[in-house]
Amino acid sequence: MTGAKVSEAASPQRWGEEHEIDLGAVGESAPASDPAPSPRPRFPRIHNAALAYAAIAIALAAAVVTVVKWSPLHQPLAEATVAAFLQAVHDGDVEGALALTDQAGASGEYLVPEALDPSWEIVTVAQVDYDEIDRGKAVAQVYAEIEAEDGSRIGHRYRVEMERGEAVIKDAMTGSDAWGALDYLDLNGVRIEIDPEVGLMSILLLPGFYEFYPDLPSTMDLEGGDAMLVLGDRYLALGSDTDEWLPAPSDTWLPTPWLLVSAEGEDAVNAALREHYDACAEDPSGEGCPFAFPADPERELAPAPGATWEITAYPEVRAERLWFEHGTGFGLQSAVPGEAQVQAEITEDGESRTALVSCPIWVDGLYATLDDEGGAAVDTGSGLADERCRSVVEVE
Repeated sequence: MTGAKVSEAASPQRWGEEHEIDLGAVGESAPASDPAPSPRPRFPRIHNAALAYAAIAIALAAAVVTVVKWSPLHQPLAEATVAAFLQAVHDGDVEGALALTDQAGASGEYLVPEALDPSWEIVTVAQVDYDEIDRGKAVAQVYAEIEAEDGSRIGHRYRVEMERGEAVIKDAMTGSDAWGALDYLDLNGVRIEIDPEVGLMSILLLPGFYEFYPDLPSTMDLEGGDAMLVLGDRYLALGSDTDEWLPAPSDTWLPTPWLLVSAEGEDAVNAALREHYDACAEDPSGEGCPFAFPADPERELAPAPGATWEITAYPEVRAERLWFEHGTGFGLQSAVPGEAQVQAEITEDGESRTALVSCPIWVDGLYATLDDEGGAAVDTGSGLADERCRSVVEVE
């Protein structure tokens, strides 16, 4: 498809009017019922047989003209332009599609063929309103509807302006504020980084099917739908748990899903925590290690000479408590606290003794990062994790 605008003779012609079909829009209230049929025209009585035959011939010719005008082979200019626009997008011809709009010079990360997925089809394109503004100038409303492979549909009315046989779709795309479930937004495999200072970005999307984070590892899940249909300024979330008897409503905001950690991700984080605390047992002075003794005005505590910490119970986290925070990762909260023990030298009232003491382990203040390969790592850089035992208890 070339970038040239779709052109036809100026429309409507003097011999007929553009047809108008009010289809409404998906998710909107039903349009008013069709008006009552027009009364049959009253033909004048013709006495002359020759004139009667002529009148019949003229009527047949008019009928032929009407059939041609309503034929799919003779679409109204506005309708043909929207159909060509949608077909160009479906075919991955970004330049050709934008050439049919008033946004021909638009650019953006998602206005590229790589960001387009043809997993949708055009269902309806129909002119539903027409208004001749001036000689040679007119405005039309064209209703379009597309469908995803799961049967979900979304509709939108396009405004098409025509002048001297040239048609242009006005505001075919609407800028949307998008945020990322991660530190980046990924639609159909096209990834753009998000500025953590801003948090939102404005993007332009052509019509069609978009999948959120298609390469997301199995350690993470999406809640609220993993894909969407886009048409004009309408967005329809797909893949969410909705009532199967009710169609999912479309909206005017981009439905970025929430990011969740899967059961596999929970296992990966807990495995990373075990590695972290094993390293802390070998070097209690490491960052994010909670094994320094707290200050105690009544006694002094220190590890006994040659003593090493032993992890007797690892703390655990649960997937439902893992929330992603931009710039830091998944904040950790203890679902089950852990415990570490060490032989300590205790000096109290001027006397020293050695005893086995226990220190509880809480993960709060630590963060976890999940990589694209399904692995997990503990991030200690926030400075909020415990660096000392919250309490020390002697073990009998």
